[in-house]
Amino acid sequence: MPQPIDPQTELGRITAAERIQQISDRASLAAQQRVAEDTDKQQRLLEQEVQETHQKNKEVETETKRRNPFMGRRKKKKKSSDDSTHTLYNENENKEIVEDPDDHTLDITI
Repeated sequence: MPQPIDPQTELGRITAAERIQQISDRASLAAQQRVAEDTDKQQRLLEQEVQETHQKNKEVETETKRRNPFMGRRKKKKKSSDDSTHTLYNENENKEIVEDPDDHTLDITI
């Protein structure tokens, strides 16, 4: 004999199945959002950290020093020992060499 169908029980089962599907959808969406937030957070932390350069190999440095020992050293400019002459610029911005530094006049006219 067939069993009688109770409409309230069947509606309850259908509603429960729909709720279970909705709960599983929400759980998967929450997990996806959590993963996305974690990757964003890791990316932000990576961008905020100061990245260190890798140390050069000592062997490479000694090899370059052996080949070019004076690399990186600059030659110092020698100061001119000629204190008796001074270079001045005139109104046309041409150089004038003057023997006596007090031998010029300062023209301030407006």
